[in-house]
Amino acid sequence: MIRLERSLCALGLLTLVHIGLEAQTKVRRYDVTKETDYGIVYRLPETRIQAVFSVRERVYTPGELSGYANKYLNRKVTPEVKTTYEILSSTLRVVGVPDTSHEYLIAFDKKTTAPFVKLTDRGILYSINGSGDLCQGLISETHSEVTKSKILPDRTQPALPREYVQAGSKAKQAAIAASYLYEVRENTMNILSGSVDNMPKDGESMRLVLERLRSEEHRAQRLFLGDTTERIIEYIFTYTPTSEDVTDIVFARFSPLSGMKSVDDLSGTPIHLSLRATERTEELPEKEQKKKEKQLEGSIVYNLPGQALVTLSYEGRTIASDKLPLTQLGSKQALAPKMFNLTQGQATAVYFDIRTGAILDIRQE
Repeated sequence: MIRLERSLCALGLLTLVHIGLEAQTKVRRYDVTKETDYGIVYRLPETRIQAVFSVRERVYTPGELSGYANKYLNRKVTPEVKTTYEILSSTLRVVGVPDTSHEYLIAFDKKTTAPFVKLTDRGILYSINGSGDLCQGLISETHSEVTKSKILPDRTQPALPREYVQAGSKAKQAAIAASYLYEVRENTMNILSGSVDNMPKDGESMRLVLERLRSEEHRAQRLFLGDTTERIIEYIFTYTPTSEDVTDIVFARFSPLSGMKSVDDLSGTPIHLSLRATERTEELPEKEQKKKEKQLEGSIVYNLPGQALVTLSYEGRTIASDKLPLTQLGSKQALAPKMFNLTQGQATAVYFDIRTGAILDIRQE
């Protein structure tokens, strides 16, 4: 294996990725032939930590008669549009990006029977001689913000009498709308108590009548109390770790009045990130390091990641915590190319995690 290197200063970076749509990772097959000089160049991934926040946004819109809600419904409501946000959940995960400071060449023996390699569209090694497709759980990039669901209120106008439109003031309109609302409620109670002359003929008819009356009640009530639009938004923030532990760095910000915010937007309260290595490859003595580098030459290099406990906290409480594999805490390891010198009818396939560069599976295919 030939390793191409150039030095790169490792810095911890916080990023709110601005990608509008989900970026799907794809893999492509590359056949190793005489035309490619029996070799394929690939990259290994470098780990990024992503936090996925599920946030509920509520937008309250006052009714056109909100100023009379207290008078007719004994309810105090705000006369202004109000938006609030709430964090419903937060999860941690890792993704992989190409480590552009290192490129590797898989060099096969000419005797190897029809070897092939699968790389992602960004050159990350996915498999050698593997016929399996990329698992959706290994997607390496995704959106930064997307609406997952939305609940819209019923804003159909109630079947108010003609006098409502002809009324010359809001006060008269409010009186007419309130009278209509009370009438609808009274009709509902009369049907439920059986106090009407023409009762619905069967259960289904009664259900339809009551459903219509309740819809009218809600629509008339909305004129006074307003309504709320609700949507669930998914935000993704990304952190680039180094090999060092960190404690309570400002990772993102959140405001109940304006939602998720970037680190430098002081309108939000900080969301802190802490990272503590739980498995770390120790640095080798210089002599051992040179020996290992020699071993990597002429081999198929892959990552053996370390592990870290990553925690997110907001206003003094933990909102997410997980142990995650990190290439920054691990080491490079080697596979001998001779393991792919195939015998008749057998092929050794190796699959790699495109998020970490670790071996996922070695099997015969």
